[in-house]
Amino acid sequence: MAVRVRPNMDALLRPVTSFMHKNFLFVDGMTNVAEAVKSMHLKKVETIIVTLEGNAVGIVTDSDILEKVVIKGEDSDQVALKEIMASPIRFLNASATIKEALEVMKFSRVKRLPIVDDIRDASIVERKDADDKKIKVIGIITQKAIADSVRTTVLENTFRKYRSSIRERYKPILGNLGFVMQFAGVLVIVPALIGTFNGESGSAVGMYLAVVGMFTLGFVLTSYGDRGPLSLKEASILVVSSFILLSLFGSIPYIFINPFGISISNDPSSLFVNSFFESASGFTTTGMSIISSPESLPQSFVFYRSYTQWIGGLSFIYLIVGLFYPEKKLKTMKGAIGGNVSIFEYKHLMTTVVVIFSAYVTILFAILFALEKDISPIVDISLISSAITSGGFTPDSRIVTGGNVLHLFVLGAGMIASALPFAFHYSLFNKKMRLKSIGLEVIAYGSLLVGSVIVFTQISGINDWLTAAFHVVSASTTTGFQFIDLSLIAPEAKIFFIVLMLIGGTAFSTAGGIKIGRLLFVFQRITKRSSPIETPASITSRTGGRAYSEPSKSINSPKVKKESDKLLQESLLVIGLFPAIAILTGFILGYLNNYDFLDAIFESTSSLTNTGLSIGLVTLDLNILSKLILVANMIVGRFEIIAILYIFFFSLRRI
Repeated sequence: MAVRVRPNMDALLRPVTSFMHKNFLFVDGMTNVAEAVKSMHLKKVETIIVTLEGNAVGIVTDSDILEKVVIKGEDSDQVALKEIMASPIRFLNASATIKEALEVMKFSRVKRLPIVDDIRDASIVERKDADDKKIKVIGIITQKAIADSVRTTVLENTFRKYRSSIRERYKPILGNLGFVMQFAGVLVIVPALIGTFNGESGSAVGMYLAVVGMFTLGFVLTSYGDRGPLSLKEASILVVSSFILLSLFGSIPYIFINPFGISISNDPSSLFVNSFFESASGFTTTGMSIISSPESLPQSFVFYRSYTQWIGGLSFIYLIVGLFYPEKKLKTMKGAIGGNVSIFEYKHLMTTVVVIFSAYVTILFAILFALEKDISPIVDISLISSAITSGGFTPDSRIVTGGNVLHLFVLGAGMIASALPFAFHYSLFNKKMRLKSIGLEVIAYGSLLVGSVIVFTQISGINDWLTAAFHVVSASTTTGFQFIDLSLIAPEAKIFFIVLMLIGGTAFSTAGGIKIGRLLFVFQRITKRSSPIETPASITSRTGGRAYSEPSKSINSPKVKKESDKLLQESLLVIGLFPAIAILTGFILGYLNNYDFLDAIFESTSSLTNTGLSIGLVTLDLNILSKLILVANMIVGRFEIIAILYIFFFSLRRI
């Protein structure tokens, strides 16, 4: 009878029945070796239990036949099994343990033992003192089986705790990630349907393949995972993984359309990397592109490119943060998702902001459509979507020019709106929300824009103030629209743009960069002023679905001071790491491609801050490694570095 074994039992204490096998034959001892070998070959066994008058009396193995018959040159037809068997035979009761089996094997110098039904209390039974009772052999245990079982058990004991940890820690991530992928799949259906209605089968098929891939992966992950609550580390892994997977699946339409003119059979790796680059640039709202003529793309695909920026830049990531980050952890995430807001219901804020930004797109689109009816509506809405999400993908390389003043003003309005705090837009429609704290940040950002236009006009050599203002807004909002050759501007102007891109827009907006809010907070802490920008007095909490203002906590309270100190630490890390990573990756890009160091830093900064402005170094001919470095910069910059740090450093996750 088989014994049920607990997984945590020591291997040496397990019953021998756990590892015995039944790969043997009963053969009468008078049978010659030749006949026995035929039976062994037919049954594919290596062991014979030799019987005389129905009793098991010995064992014959392959090695016995080889050593005692074949090597000696004996006639196998003339040699009986009883003449070469190992005897007397020793048995083990079914209740014996592996440890007892090893002791018997060592004492008897044998490598295998037959297992019998229990016939007495003793575990070990020798045939010669088993009286005349019939002994029923139910299996055989071998040294090899024991060695394998012990080795397996040691490995199981060693890695069990790690498997348990992985299962418990990462099943919630997988479950939630599966939901995210399914949610993204639903969103991507929209441009796919546009492609279907426009009769653009190639574009539509590529997008449908992406949808199917997202849904399939989402189903697998939700089946294996568990949509439970997430810790801050787990939530950080979730959102970072979401963008990586979105970029991977989002590259499928690019691979299918192949706007790069690359032969799939001759250079599949370049096609994949180029597609991944474009997809990541869209979902991270970077807008850096190696497609020189986007106007040649199908209309539905033009819309798809700007639509990925909408998913990645506005609704998707912040809704995911709001849905999955534990409420108590949102305090810590202030440095990552930014925004100085009074206490309000987070989901309500995000839902309202999505509606507000949709209204902005509608209004700006209506202006362009009414005044320039010769332009495709899809081109107009794609252009506005790229502006309002600080994306920067141009649907047509000829549409953003210095002579098209209307486009410049409309896009400028969209870019500035994208760089203002979500809470600022929310406050315009909610009179109960205080504007004091976020108002200071908006004023500081407006002052930065005005001053930057004046400075850039002086150092760049560009006399047209509208051109200078447009590119300053594009750089500071990290949008990336441009219509001048930035490689021709003075080195001082390039450095100035690098600084603007690093600063970025305001906190809790679609703009990238360090953010004005962090810089103000650090300045006020260093100058010992109480900060209305990012003090722990301004944190979010759920209040039954409505927003209200919580009385400010004392800045001198230990808890507030601790949280403020932690936020200062995170802010200093971000402020220090942004230029450090930009310089490091710029150095690598310059070394790999023999670029001018300043130009290489410009490109690396543009990718890290999710801007998309280019000196002209990012082209189709750029090597694969450089493109992957830029993609890594886009993803790291999309989370303002801090979410990546939350994954690896426990001290940053503590409140």
